[in-house]
Amino acid sequence: MNDDERIRWARALAFAGWMFVVAYLGFITWQIRRAFAIREGSFEDGLWWQRIEQISFLSLPDNLMVLVPAAAAAAFGTVLVRDVVDPSVLSLAQLVRVVAGLGYVVVAIATLGIIGIFFRNPDSVGDLAAFLLRLGGIAMAVAVIRICLEAERTP
Repeated sequence: MNDDERIRWARALAFAGWMFVVAYLGFITWQIRRAFAIREGSFEDGLWWQRIEQISFLSLPDNLMVLVPAAAAAAFGTVLVRDVVDPSVLSLAQLVRVVAGLGYVVVAIATLGIIGIFFRNPDSVGDLAAFLLRLGGIAMAVAVIRICLEAERTP
């Protein structure tokens, strides 16, 4: 593959990666809006823990899957053009940082969701599922962060 083809692919990957980031940011906005639309707490642990529960849905593995293609596109695009001077390199570097940052945010949100589990009335089946799903989200977010960190280290 020559430099022009690599740059063309890197630009396409950067574009695709940014579109996945935009999709996830839209989902984040929607979840936060839904959480703050809750005016009266129906959970026994109060309004704020109910809002945290709503926002922690961001960290569920099926919702987090949107970041996986963004991380893959950013990492692969970075490897493609690591030795080329082109604006797509800057776009990919920014994409890598944004996707990793979103991964860190997901870890924090999932951790808050897990902490919230201990403040509600025990429900052995529901609590285990909530715990495992958020733990799965943390694992996926850590994988996304790892891929992005490796892409950033690429010389």
